[in-house]
Amino acid sequence: MNARQIESWALRIIDCVENGQPNEDFLVELKRDWVDPYKAARRIAGHANAASGENILWLIGVDEIEGVKGVELVELADWYSKVEASFNELAPEMIPLNIPVNGEVVVALLFQTERAPFVVKNPNFGEEKGAIELEVPWREHTRVRTARRSDLIRLLSPLELLPEIEVLGQRLEVTTAGRDSVGNYQPGELKFVADLYITPKNTSPIVIPFHRCRATFSIEGLPVFDAPRVRLRSPSRKLTSEVRRNSMSGSLTIESTMHEIIVGGPGKCSLFALAPRPALTEIQKKKDVSVTAYLLPTGADRSVVLSRRTELNVAVAVC
Repeated sequence: MNARQIESWALRIIDCVENGQPNEDFLVELKRDWVDPYKAARRIAGHANAASGENILWLIGVDEIEGVKGVELVELADWYSKVEASFNELAPEMIPLNIPVNGEVVVALLFQTERAPFVVKNPNFGEEKGAIELEVPWREHTRVRTARRSDLIRLLSPLELLPEIEVLGQRLEVTTAGRDSVGNYQPGELKFVADLYITPKNTSPIVIPFHRCRATFSIEGLPVFDAPRVRLRSPSRKLTSEVRRNSMSGSLTIESTMHEIIVGGPGKCSLFALAPRPALTEIQKKKDVSVTAYLLPTGADRSVVLSRRTELNVAVAVC
C-alpha cells in the first residue's frame, strides 16, 4: 500500500468520525495521543494477530468522540524502537505518514500483518511470582486479551482475506415523493449508486448475501441514519447490437440474484443503497454527504467497509 492509499484510507475514516459516525472498521485503531510503548506493543500485536493477514491502520491524534485533536510530533523512530523491544523475535513492519487535517497533524501508522503470529514479552516476568514470559495477544472488539486455542487455530489456518474493492465512480440522488408510471405512490428517497471493481485474493468464490449488507448516510447537522436497502448487481448479460459488434457481454465472473452476489473472479458490479430521505428543506443547502457501506461475505467474521464522501444532487427527480 502506497502513501496515497494510506492517506485516502485515513481521510475516509477521519471524515466519518468528524461527521459523528463511530469507527466500525475493524482494521483501524484511533488514538488521541501516543501510547506507552509496552501497552502499544501488546495492542498492536493483538490487532495484527486478529487481522487475518490484512494491513491495519493506527491514527494517532484522532479521538473517537471529539474527532481530530492533532498530536505532538515525537521522535517516531525512538518510540517504535521501544515498541519493537517488547516483541519476541519479530514485530510488524510499519509505514508511518504525517497527514495534515484542518491545521492539525495526524500520524498514520500502517502495520503489515502477514507474518503473524506476533508474540510480546511480559515486562513482569522474573519479577512477579508465576508471571508468564511470553503472550500471544488477541483483539476482540475493542479490548485485547490472551489468545485462546480457537484463536490460534484460526490464525494458523490459511488466511481468509477479504476482497479488494475499488470504487470506480459514484453518485447520490434525491427523489421526491410522487406517483410512478403505473400510478403507485412512491416515497422520496436518497439513492447512492457506486460502480465497484472487486478483486478476490484467492481462487474461492465470494458470496455476499444482501441481508448481511448495510449502509449509513451522514449529512452535517443531521443524525446519522441507515439505508435499509443495500443491493449489489452484476452487469447485464443482455446483448445489444452495438455490444455484439464489439464482442462484449455482461460480466463473466460475477453473477447476482435477488438475494446475493457471487464473485468468481475479478470483475465489475454496482452497489445501490436506498434510504427514506429527510425533509427536503433540511438537505437543500447541505451538499456534502458521507456514505459508509458494510459488505459481509459468507464465512467472514468482519465486513468490507467502503466509506465515501460525495456531493448531494439536489436537482431532484420525481419517482
